[in-house]
Amino acid sequence: MPSSPSSLFRMLPLLLVLLLSLLSVSTVVAQEAPEKRLPDKQELQSRLDERVANASDPPSATAQEEIDALSEAIDAVEKLAEVERELESLERRIEEAPERLAALEEALRQSEEGESHNLAELEGLKMPAVEQRLSDATRVLQSTQDTLTSVQSQLLGAQTLPERAQQAITEANREMDEARVKLEDLNRRDVPEDAPLRVAARARQALAEAQLELHQRQLNTNTRMREVLQQRLALLKLEAASEEAWVSALQGRLDRLRREQTERAIAEAVRDEPEAISRHPVIQAAQTTNRQLSRDLLNATSRANDLVRDGLEVRRQLERVRRLQQGLTQNIEAVRGSVLLSRILREQRASLPEVQPRPGLRDEIADVRLAQFELDSERDALRSPEALAREVLAQAEVDEPEPLVEPLVQLFNSRRELISQLEPTYGQILTAAIDMQLNQQQLLDISAQLRTSIDEQLFWVANARPIDLGWLMKIPQNLMMEWREGEWRQILPHNWRWPGPGAWVAVPVLLVVLLLLALRRAIMRRLVTLHDQIGRLRYDSQLHTPKAVALNALVAAPGPLCLVAFGLLLTLGGSEVAADVGYSVLQLSLAWGVVAWSRRLLVSDGVATRHFHWPVKYVGKLRWWLLWLGVSMAPVLLIAPLARDAAVTFNQRPLGLGLLLLGLIGMSVALSKLIMAHTPFFGVKLFRLVLGLALAMVPVVLGGAVLYGYVYSALSLVSRFVISLYLLGVWILVEAAVVRGLAVAARRLAYRRALARRRALAQDDNDRGLDIVEEPPLDMEQVNQQSLRLSKLLLTIGFAALLYLVWTDFLGVIGYLDNVTLVEGATGEGGEALEDNLSVGDVLVALFIAGVTMMLARNLPGLLEVMVLSRLELKQGSAYAISSLLSYTIVGTGTVMTLGALGVSWAKLQWLVAALGVGLGFGLQEIFANFISGLIILFERPVRIGDTITLGNLTGTVSRIRIRATTVTDFDRKEIIIPNKTFVTDQLINWSLSDSVTRVTLKYGVSHDADRSLVHRLLEQAAEENERVLSDPPPEIYFMAYTASTMEYELRIYVNALGDRLLATDELNGRIGDMFSEHGIRIAFDQLDVHIRRSGQRDVWKGVHQVKGDPQEGHPPPGAKGDPGDVSIGDGSGSDGGGDAGGR
Repeated sequence: MPSSPSSLFRMLPLLLVLLLSLLSVSTVVAQEAPEKRLPDKQELQSRLDERVANASDPPSATAQEEIDALSEAIDAVEKLAEVERELESLERRIEEAPERLAALEEALRQSEEGESHNLAELEGLKMPAVEQRLSDATRVLQSTQDTLTSVQSQLLGAQTLPERAQQAITEANREMDEARVKLEDLNRRDVPEDAPLRVAARARQALAEAQLELHQRQLNTNTRMREVLQQRLALLKLEAASEEAWVSALQGRLDRLRREQTERAIAEAVRDEPEAISRHPVIQAAQTTNRQLSRDLLNATSRANDLVRDGLEVRRQLERVRRLQQGLTQNIEAVRGSVLLSRILREQRASLPEVQPRPGLRDEIADVRLAQFELDSERDALRSPEALAREVLAQAEVDEPEPLVEPLVQLFNSRRELISQLEPTYGQILTAAIDMQLNQQQLLDISAQLRTSIDEQLFWVANARPIDLGWLMKIPQNLMMEWREGEWRQILPHNWRWPGPGAWVAVPVLLVVLLLLALRRAIMRRLVTLHDQIGRLRYDSQLHTPKAVALNALVAAPGPLCLVAFGLLLTLGGSEVAADVGYSVLQLSLAWGVVAWSRRLLVSDGVATRHFHWPVKYVGKLRWWLLWLGVSMAPVLLIAPLARDAAVTFNQRPLGLGLLLLGLIGMSVALSKLIMAHTPFFGVKLFRLVLGLALAMVPVVLGGAVLYGYVYSALSLVSRFVISLYLLGVWILVEAAVVRGLAVAARRLAYRRALARRRALAQDDNDRGLDIVEEPPLDMEQVNQQSLRLSKLLLTIGFAALLYLVWTDFLGVIGYLDNVTLVEGATGEGGEALEDNLSVGDVLVALFIAGVTMMLARNLPGLLEVMVLSRLELKQGSAYAISSLLSYTIVGTGTVMTLGALGVSWAKLQWLVAALGVGLGFGLQEIFANFISGLIILFERPVRIGDTITLGNLTGTVSRIRIRATTVTDFDRKEIIIPNKTFVTDQLINWSLSDSVTRVTLKYGVSHDADRSLVHRLLEQAAEENERVLSDPPPEIYFMAYTASTMEYELRIYVNALGDRLLATDELNGRIGDMFSEHGIRIAFDQLDVHIRRSGQRDVWKGVHQVKGDPQEGHPPPGAKGDPGDVSIGDGSGSDGGGDAGGR
């Protein structure tokens, strides 16, 4: 119905408003359009060149900011163009996907139904044509395999695309947000539209939007593209298999043609001659040689064909492994941290070929080269067949040689023809063998490297989803699934099959079980006999404990051996599942065997109590908790080997997971109880307690790793941890047996000494008057300590070696920690003092080196002193000096190696050395001086342990030399700490440095009326009678001076030890006083005597002192250690009868 004019007039305002709105919108769009359009690369590059040309040198901060923004915009525009091309290509492939998928399905169907090559056409081909076709087929096969590798890599990329796309989408959203925030900031600052900063922000935003669109599109179409790749992969596999079959057929045809050619040559070479001629010995010898060469040619041809076929197979395996390596390297970073990575790694490891090396190739190559050398020599001899024939006939002294020349020449010509064919065959063998050897070595290296890399990645990545609340909510569903589809159903009776021939291996084990059960009573009686002889000196021996341990092992063996028989039955006679279960049963049998054996040793009247004297209650606790340890290990050892290779789905088996975790917790509790049982009876040894509890926490840590998703890693460590527990138990047993053996040896040695002493005391009466000089007894406690220390060291070394063998394959996995960087090294002047990046592996190696250094520094010097230095005739203190220097060397070397393991660059530590030099020059000067002085003392040895020294007013014996100070014990038994610098810089007297003989000077004053010759004779007699006075050098007596009231005499004697100084002085003074008194010689002293006498009267002085008894009876024999008396530096003047320091 047409509108009226009035209605049109009423709608006119509305139309005007609409028109204005459209105009405003079009204006806004027109204004925004230039803002959204990005300049192209050429425009941005010209602006950048212009800005660089107009900038100052160096550019200002604003100019530099604009230059950086333009460079960033150029990079973004280039990436944007690349992303747009990828998006366009993706859209094109998406459009072509249905048709391509249909074409691939049709091609796949045709390939499955028909054959691409006609084998019948090979029958009429000659050798050159076959060789050409083989060359072409080999190139086609190589191209197909390369395409297959590319498609496999693309398919692997499609499988990992969701994880990569999610990460890329997150990154693109972040980039868009940053660009949007940057543009808003520029809008607030009213930055012009064509400013470099705005252009760069818009370029980043456009790039992020394009990347977001591309990744979203890839994620949405990934399923369809993966179907195309799967179909293409299947088609390529069929084509590759067809080409491999065609290559094999061509190679077989070529082998047959070569063999036929060889046989024809052989038939020509060994054709029959006339009977009269063929019977001649020379002709027969030549024919025999030709037949041998024919057989060699036939065998060489067959061997060359075999080597060519084997070489092709090795080459195919090598290409396959290389493809696996390329695909793994390209996709491993894309899905790192995802459970998908674990599945990919498992598939890659399962597809690795089992390479069997051929050890005889090297010898075969050498033999072929030798054969070639011999053929060359024989070919040179056949250059002139007629001359050679006449020469051979002449050497054979044939009467009529002419009839034999022509047949012999023909044989030689045939031989030359055989050699001409054998030489290239040998060359072909040599080429094929060398080629196969090189390819095989590459195959072995790449396979080992790839397997190691896969194992490292598998160990350090989570291969199952962590246990969380969602998993707990799905427990009922997973339990039902485990009940319906669990692996336990495969061991139900209806799946049982008759075992294979390998099951007969279990029969001898069962026979051994029956034999042990029959001998059980006899073994128990023998054990009782051994236990009763323990402690009886006449019957006890060191072999009693090893015998008892072995007999207990036989008693405990039947039960575990039955499990061994069952495990062998399953492993060698069953299918795949049965073999896996059998392997788990074998591990369980070993565990229960160790536990049963240990419990037998811990019975109340067994080896632990009777031989080792362990407390009964302690043994009872150990036996109880060992039982719980064995029960806890059962589910762990049964489930861990089966679940390790199915770790991706193991968290969907809650029953098996629960049993495994319960077993690990039970192991941890049992181990902690076993460790703590030691404390109430033997006290707390902190290091062993902490180490034992840390060991007991390992199962809990492994259980936590399982819960967190590292199932493969945790279950791979379970078996090694259990074997380490076995070794630890054996180590404890052997250590206890060694300690008991040393105790038995010490008791027997003491018994023999007691018998020898009793026989010495029971000698005849004729020998009673003789002095029996006993040999100084050997300190048995010291011998036991030394032997025990050495034995424990050897046991520790053996235990460490066995642990290394157990964990050696795990050391390669630890090498992955070298890729985990903690601190990045710096380069250039002023950089940090690290040559390279510091990884977790470097820290672990450094800690290991530091621990070994501490252990060696504490034990090795003492062990060296006990085992080596104590057996050498060294001077006093030399052994201590050597052991101290060894300690310093070990610590210094360990420090350098530890810093080297941490990557410390010594070239960049100059500042530290300079600062240390300044510190030594000021604050540490005395400490450093004492340290250097300590080294000088140890090297030059001016003082040694045991030397008696005088330093200033101090005299004493050196008891200890340390790196900073030396300890001197004086004769009041006080220990004085003296800095080492004092011994080097101050004047020092060492009374026993090179000779312990010292001189003692005794002064005596007699009255003027004494007979001088008598005094001289008495002093000499007293010195000769004293056993402490040395005869060489002889005593010296001097009449020194007249004084106001005395005549001064000096008696200079020499004693062998410092301890004899005071004793000799005391003994001589007493003896000389008695002798002077007997002969009326008066000891003069300063006094005033007033004599009143008559003329002609003479007084005789008589001694008034009478000594009762011998005060020297309590003195020790000569040479004893003791106080040398008051000694001082230089010649001192003493009172009469005193002594001075004397001379040496």
